[in-house]
Amino acid sequence: MKKVIQSAINVSTASGEIVEEMVENLRPLSALKVADYSSDQDHNRSVITLLGNEESLTEAVMRIFQVAAAKIDISKHTGEHPRIGAVDVVPFTPWWGVSMEDCQALAWKVGERVAREFHVPVYFYAEAARMPEHRDLSVLRRGGYELLREEIDRVPGRQPDLGPAQVHPTLGAVAIGARGPLVAFNVNLDTQDLEVARYIARKLRGETGGPHFVKAIGVRLRSRNLVQVSMNLLDFRRSTLYQALELVRLEARRFGVSVKGAEIIGLVPLEALVDTVSFYLGIPELKVTQVLEYHLLDRQEENF
Repeated sequence: MKKVIQSAINVSTASGEIVEEMVENLRPLSALKVADYSSDQDHNRSVITLLGNEESLTEAVMRIFQVAAAKIDISKHTGEHPRIGAVDVVPFTPWWGVSMEDCQALAWKVGERVAREFHVPVYFYAEAARMPEHRDLSVLRRGGYELLREEIDRVPGRQPDLGPAQVHPTLGAVAIGARGPLVAFNVNLDTQDLEVARYIARKLRGETGGPHFVKAIGVRLRSRNLVQVSMNLLDFRRSTLYQALELVRLEARRFGVSVKGAEIIGLVPLEALVDTVSFYLGIPELKVTQVLEYHLLDRQEENF
């Protein structure tokens, strides 16, 4: 059976030139597909989504780090999204022919190479976490690069799993993990009041009383004169796209604010989209297998 792992690598830049160089350096790799990449100027962040096996993804991460080491200085980076490093997050998600344990082992293997070759502090998170304090990515990135730089060598739980107990001068640190499918879902609000977005984000976050599998922050989109509720749906089956959207609408209504569009960053499982269509069309029994294209995909034998 063909092995396919997804990795949505988050890079702390919105420079098209830098991201294109990263992507071009990946194209010669066999058994690897660059499935999607996009950048956001306000977040000052890019996501490069890859599909491949253990070997191709390991090499891909190293090539992305090589470009980042030459082109990105995290100490000069600003943006709306929390981050601790130039290559900020490297997750591995099992799809076909691999287990979560395989992705956990891959995260550890890649982390060892990154720490050894780039002298970067490495944190293992989610299913690859070696310390309870590192399991939650949002806790790892609390206060961003600036706070980590101050706390990494003196605050319990902030020491890295591998690498030096000090941030790299330009690369910062990196979080590498194994996790299930995640949907990055952002909802824009027709207001410039950041406190409205932050209030709604608090209502949606699992740790503050919202749906259990939702992470959310409120951010300002200066280029669009809007604010945004930026979310990660950690389990799209139990905290769905339509639930997240409708909860944002419900909470925004108390401020007299309307939703002005939404976006998905990176890839989204077909099942999540079918579930959303099922809700809005009122077809509770709609199944993925009723989508024509589902039957046209030879998913195990696809060549990357």
